[in-house]
Amino acid sequence: MKKVNVHSQSRYWSLVDDLDQFDLGDSDAQVSEWHNFKALNLNKNGVATFLKSDIKLEAFRLQAYVAIPEAPGFIGLVFGARDSSNYELIYLSPGNNDGNGEIQYDPVMNGSTTWQIYNGPNYLVNAPYIVGEWIKFTLEVHQKIAKVYVGDTETPQMIISSLQHGTVEGKIGFWGYLPVYIRDLSIEDLSDQSFDEYENNPIISKGFITDWLVSDPYFEDSRISNLNWTKTVTEENGTLNLNRLYASVKDSIVQAKSSVSVVEETQSTISFGFSDHLRLWINDQEIYNGSWLWSPPESDGRIRPEHITIQVKWNAGTNSIRAEITSRETVFGWGFCLKTGI
Repeated sequence: MKKVNVHSQSRYWSLVDDLDQFDLGDSDAQVSEWHNFKALNLNKNGVATFLKSDIKLEAFRLQAYVAIPEAPGFIGLVFGARDSSNYELIYLSPGNNDGNGEIQYDPVMNGSTTWQIYNGPNYLVNAPYIVGEWIKFTLEVHQKIAKVYVGDTETPQMIISSLQHGTVEGKIGFWGYLPVYIRDLSIEDLSDQSFDEYENNPIISKGFITDWLVSDPYFEDSRISNLNWTKTVTEENGTLNLNRLYASVKDSIVQAKSSVSVVEETQSTISFGFSDHLRLWINDQEIYNGSWLWSPPESDGRIRPEHITIQVKWNAGTNSIRAEITSRETVFGWGFCLKTGI
């Protein structure tokens, strides 16, 4: 158990008559009314609104009442913002509009959401939500940990044990995608409360390539003879997160290379996932060229390690792996993961 000691900064905003304390920017947010409550209507897709002053707390409860008029729709709380392009984001959506909504952990990195990278039970869980209703949405944040509550439950529906930006100090705010409403935002200092350590369900398993050399971004018609390379390791789920390294510009390309050594010639079934477009070479022989994007219902663009499987022959000694990953969507997630099957 740990305790965090800082000065109290508990505060409340109606989000009706105190909007001068927020940087609305180009959010197009405006005061409106929904189901008998005055509230802030967020209309612009994927734009965060920040409190002008920083919150210097390492442990706090961030809470608001939110409503999503129709599915799809997404309303989230923001914290730990370093700037307008890098912040922690956790949002609620109605899911399939059957009363069983979803909570998604979606850290924004270099201006892009990353839900296609952070998917699976550690980052996406079900929670009750009926479209159109007001509901309490609460985050309890303790240094690198966040607990998420939807409604009046005393048990969190989600626990995030490793917040990806590393620190929770910074600006707070809120975020919406498609028309949504928010009111009665508050933050409460929890510095005098103890909290437990948590661990995510283990995800990384034997066979992921976790160490890569990643090139600077370039475009298809650029000369690439003198690329600069950066040593990079994958995320906790085995995915090479390119959004952590670079802003996702449409049609920008990076290469990633690594190697595998085996004692004798062998075969295995490799498996990999990616977003948005991938070309893949083993020992300079191209074995894959394809796209995987957000295009429902056919595809969701989520990076899953078993998305594609291919039989591969490995030579005795060192074998090269090279990937070329292109950003097409610029949002949602840009990355790649690969398991050797060895």
